[in-house]
Amino acid sequence: MISRIAFRFWMIVLLLVLPAVGVIAQIPLVEYEQALYSIPVFNPDFILSTIELGMTQGDFPAEPLLRLIDRLASHPAPSFEKEAILIVLAHALGDGFPIEGLINKASEGLARGVPLQQIEQGLLVRWSLLVLTREELLWSKGIFSAPAGLPQKMPTAIPMLRFNQLLIHISETIGDFLEGGGSPFEGHVLYQEVHKRLTMLQGVTLLPEDVELVLNRIEPSDLTQVALAAVS
Repeated sequence: MISRIAFRFWMIVLLLVLPAVGVIAQIPLVEYEQALYSIPVFNPDFILSTIELGMTQGDFPAEPLLRLIDRLASHPAPSFEKEAILIVLAHALGDGFPIEGLINKASEGLARGVPLQQIEQGLLVRWSLLVLTREELLWSKGIFSAPAGLPQKMPTAIPMLRFNQLLIHISETIGDFLEGGGSPFEGHVLYQEVHKRLTMLQGVTLLPEDVELVLNRIEPSDLTQVALAAVS
């Protein structure tokens, strides 16, 4: 009897708490608008429209993005340099790419005192890698993103959030390899790095079957082409 009463009590608590949690997790668009005007940016409407679009995605990094905008607002650099960083993020978001990795790189650069123009150039390379990894690597190998809730007619179509995780970790591995001084022509070394990262994350943030699908289809020469295109 006591356990049933306790169960009902905690169910009531959860019903009261969960709506509040949902409210906290949702950042209103007006907060981004206020943060952008505090920079201020020249074209807030474009950035806000892509943020509003991103809010419909399950992996939209709401709080990290708002924190980045706030950090840029307090940065002493000219407003146009701050806006340039946000424009890169907005374009990537508008193209349907996961941008949390880009936000993390920008935040890391700010913490290290890297000039904003240099941060922007780094983000452009990372955005390029997202594009190339999605279209020239995964799509070319028949690995696609399937919209959530729709029946999957292709065995190689992966639900969007899972596809995005593959996209993030492959492109970031290539980006880190190049930033660390690795040569695009070292395809076999780059493949080993990608293989190591994906297998390390299988069962954690990646499903084993997704990792197997990718590693069975890509080759070192494919990664060389992506890396070369990103730096050329």
